[in-house]
Amino acid sequence: MTFPKTPLRQAAIAGVAMLTTALTFGATLAPSPAQAQSGVYYRATLEQPVERRTEIIRGGTFICSGTICVGTKARSRPGLVCERLAREFGPVASFSVAGTALEGEELAACRGESA
Repeated sequence: MTFPKTPLRQAAIAGVAMLTTALTFGATLAPSPAQAQSGVYYRATLEQPVERRTEIIRGGTFICSGTICVGTKARSRPGLVCERLAREFGPVASFSVAGTALEGEELAACRGESA
């Protein structure tokens, strides 16, 4: 037995299919809090808030929202990563690598200050 193919029925089926696809992709791509925390290698605090944005910097993926940026491990030394992050998102107030804060000359170079 076949059902008649009405435009309303076809639209409803298409809507359900799109909703299911969107929810499936959303669940697949959104990391759980445990996954998100474990992938964080760099953490920066910006001086000015920014809109949520994702950038690839020196091979690492950085997600910034408000004044907080987190990133995965990159291919360059931390000072260069910090400088590039500052160019992309604005002045950096603090920057840490694997839980260790960047200090002294490296942080000053990142901030564009002469040491």
